[in-house]
Amino acid sequence: MSRDIRQTTARQDREQQRINRELGRVLITACPDSIYGKRRQTETSETERLLAALVRQDRLVAVHTFSRELQSRIGAVYLGKVKKIVKNLNACFVEIAGQEQCFLHMGQGEASPFLTNRAYDGRLLEGDEVLVQIQQEAIKTKQAAVTTGITLQGEYFVFAAGAAKVGISKKLRESRKEFLRQFLVRRQITDPEGALVQEEGLPSFGLVVRTQAGLLLEQEGQSWEDILYQEYVRLRRQFTSIFLQGRHRTCYSCLHEAGSALEEALKPFLTGEYEEVVTDLPFIYEELLQLQEQRRFSLDQKNIRLYQDPDFSLDKLYSLGTRLEEAMGKMVWLKSGANLVVEQTESLTAIDVNTGKCTKLPGTSVHSSSTDTLRQVNLEAAGEVARQLRLRNLSGIIIVDFINPATLAQEEELLQKLRELTREDPVTVKIVDITPLGLVEITRKKVYPSLREQLGRGRT
Repeated sequence: MSRDIRQTTARQDREQQRINRELGRVLITACPDSIYGKRRQTETSETERLLAALVRQDRLVAVHTFSRELQSRIGAVYLGKVKKIVKNLNACFVEIAGQEQCFLHMGQGEASPFLTNRAYDGRLLEGDEVLVQIQQEAIKTKQAAVTTGITLQGEYFVFAAGAAKVGISKKLRESRKEFLRQFLVRRQITDPEGALVQEEGLPSFGLVVRTQAGLLLEQEGQSWEDILYQEYVRLRRQFTSIFLQGRHRTCYSCLHEAGSALEEALKPFLTGEYEEVVTDLPFIYEELLQLQEQRRFSLDQKNIRLYQDPDFSLDKLYSLGTRLEEAMGKMVWLKSGANLVVEQTESLTAIDVNTGKCTKLPGTSVHSSSTDTLRQVNLEAAGEVARQLRLRNLSGIIIVDFINPATLAQEEELLQKLRELTREDPVTVKIVDITPLGLVEITRKKVYPSLREQLGRGRT
């Protein structure tokens, strides 16, 4: 390819980037040199650390790093053996393949264990053989965490061992929920009263209908009913197979493997958030086409593109190195001139909202009071806090020190704004309350390591 053609390709991509700024796209490339401070090899190997980033409206929304060699095990199901009961922690240690000891919490909310060596009588005993699923990878000195609540997650449904209940995403309108309820009855997934049809001899399971199932109703082409039913049948077979195998396989066997590293890298992004996947890595491009052919993650409805320009790399085109450095920095500037200061510690994350250089917000009247200005700064900061939670992949306890709202009505408005914004986060976020000291308490479920941990920066 001549240099003139390569330059034209880069210009066309930049033009396409300008035209489609409102459309989200997932970028998959090697981690930028600046992040690790190392020199890029001439050809990217399959074992190099890779980066999947969701970009929307010229801003980073979410980032996930992965390696095809170091595949995540989250979601893998094992037949393990209980080695030690720790009564004061209401927990036990379960050994799985490779003599690995995993931590199992036995508190309320856990699904009843599926034992293969005896009938479950409400107790877990040392020596019991039990089905467990990896919930969290080992981190530093902490063992991997497992659960007896076996779940299988698809794009439209989630199967979960436990109570035989049907849940439909709260994000969907009631009219869409009713369409989905009728579909479940027509396909005999539930009976006319809405109860799930179970299979004799196997543990009961619950079913969650995800937001994407409701959004599928708007799409043209193949019948949405057929698409949903095909995934339901596939997940049902996998779910049944796990428990049937568990009765006959030897202890420590892996009964269900986690998805490929690339599949896991795509999971943090909702399919409705992007319309295109772009990569400059040929081996990733080929794997994406295979997943598309297998109808995984609705990639059949996405444009998959191989970016080729050795003189202007994909990470430079989107300034990924600079954006990632900003995402790991302490200071985050807002359009108004206000700023956030983000401090991550071992036990919690503190976010401080400051007026900074803000004196008057654009579009406000010269007669606007300082109270109105501070209210607008808080609302603007709420939007950026919600973005930073997902972008930095913060988890656990998050304390936000907003500028003190002047009235109770402004407090409630701020909390409501945060709830609306964080509802779009694929990871569970809970806006707890405002403390007497004026601090907003937030919790976010731990699913993946924070961005700093993923990029080898540890905690500040």
